[in-house]
Amino acid sequence: MSSRTDRRNWVWLPSRLRFRVLGLIDVAALWVVVSALVGAGAWWGLDTYRDHRDYCTENQELRRVTSDAGEECIGVTAAAYAFDPDLADVMGRIEAENEAAREGARKSGKPVVSVAVVMPYTSSTPGAAMSKELIRHSLQGAYLAQRGHNHGPATRDTAIQLLFANVGEDLSHWQTVTDELSSRRGDKAPLVAAIGLPNSDAHTLDTVRKGIGRAKVPAVSAVLSSRDMEHPFLFKVSPSTDQLVDALKRHVSANKVNREDTFMIADERDDNYVANLRRVFRQEFGAQYGITDDEVQRRTETYQGIKGPAEEGEPQIFRRAVSAMCAVGARTVFLAGRDADLPPFLETIDQTRSCDSDPDDEPMRILRVSTGRDPVTETAAMRRIAERNNIEIVTAAAVDAPRWRAASSGDDQVPKAFGPFADSYDQYFGKNGKEQPDALSDGYAVMHHDALTAVGTAVAAAQDSGIESVDHNDVYDELRRGSPLAQCAAGCVPGASGVFTFADESMGTDERARHEAATGLWPVCKPVPVVTFPKERLSRSPLYRTYQEPDRTTCPRP
Repeated sequence: MSSRTDRRNWVWLPSRLRFRVLGLIDVAALWVVVSALVGAGAWWGLDTYRDHRDYCTENQELRRVTSDAGEECIGVTAAAYAFDPDLADVMGRIEAENEAAREGARKSGKPVVSVAVVMPYTSSTPGAAMSKELIRHSLQGAYLAQRGHNHGPATRDTAIQLLFANVGEDLSHWQTVTDELSSRRGDKAPLVAAIGLPNSDAHTLDTVRKGIGRAKVPAVSAVLSSRDMEHPFLFKVSPSTDQLVDALKRHVSANKVNREDTFMIADERDDNYVANLRRVFRQEFGAQYGITDDEVQRRTETYQGIKGPAEEGEPQIFRRAVSAMCAVGARTVFLAGRDADLPPFLETIDQTRSCDSDPDDEPMRILRVSTGRDPVTETAAMRRIAERNNIEIVTAAAVDAPRWRAASSGDDQVPKAFGPFADSYDQYFGKNGKEQPDALSDGYAVMHHDALTAVGTAVAAAQDSGIESVDHNDVYDELRRGSPLAQCAAGCVPGASGVFTFADESMGTDERARHEAATGLWPVCKPVPVVTFPKERLSRSPLYRTYQEPDRTTCPRP
């Protein structure tokens, strides 16, 4: 018998078993041991599979969830993840900048702080909170601000790492994200702020009220505009809806827009943004311009917008509203809806016979507000529809990139920081990249750049005050400390959309009133250009600046 097969040489077998014939009990015992080992291995393997099956990454930073939008990877990570192929370039650049920041910290001791970009990273359904283009442009703007901060001469004492914080395309997975962000306040690269937060709705408020705000982490939203979005830790870079509509009102007054043949068409969804916009339009224009719900002389109609979860009825159906609008010969139309609803609204006008007008008639002016100038609306096809139907679209916006690009260097209405920003965008994403020439028009790259620039300015100000290890409390204090006086000597943000700081509307009120009233924290001195399409018309009203009284010049040049 071979020594290998001779049981007497099996040192691992107990000696009493090596030198006797195995009995039934011995065989059964061995099988029990072998079965237990195999079973334990199988259970461990299955448990490991189940554990990793629920995550999208090995380090378990991104959790896999299934919702109406399909399968999504929710969570927080500093590494580029393949949320969408269209994001690979910009996320790769941010990851490289994050690695460079951490490497600099290891070599020189230069401190690193983290800022989370809280927003959706996928867009697969028509009602998604953000389109793929808006997601990509937002990250591009954040990257340019990150790079500008990390390599700028004035901010050499710190570096910013960006965290990708995916709350899902319907924003509903905010709890997972905010729990993780709260735990990162004490990291080596501590979380000091969050930016993004793109939509004025209940999920965004919960993200702040029940999440990062409760953890006292300041949130700087790039594009929120609804006045319902109020919290002591929620700063807004965009002008509020009230301010955007106020800029429209001044334009209407200065340019003698028709005040009698009026009509309002409003998104009937009950989310914060459209509900707030409907209310503000009625407050500012309702009584004076006749946009009432009077059953005899009704001057309002509704439709269901495309953004948000599916409800009863088909979204973006304008037939009834447009027929009613044209039947009364409306020449001034207030559109209380989102950018995505404007093209189908124009197409419905083009297809409605009762809307036919004489070329010599006064144009139909559609008054609206927006972050920027929607590239989907300002296409050749939409231009032809507007021209043949004698339509002029008048928009109060936070960003007017096309005009700012085309303006002369001496134009004092063009933000000083926009030129360098546009040059950097062209270098990394535009002329030398794959983006279209109108990629800045929607305003999202500009506004997310400015949101992170606000945080970077606060970080630098805290260090200038002698604080070596900046944390979220320091950034919050500095964000609230700015003043537009003395040419913004006290902490104004050099934004690509204009120089601004933040207004604390609770100042001067007693403690009880402070809890009951709106908190504020909207941008001071932010420019609100009013733009027209298809023809560019110079407004007779001066450039609107938030919180600046008419005919006064308390704000520095934008």
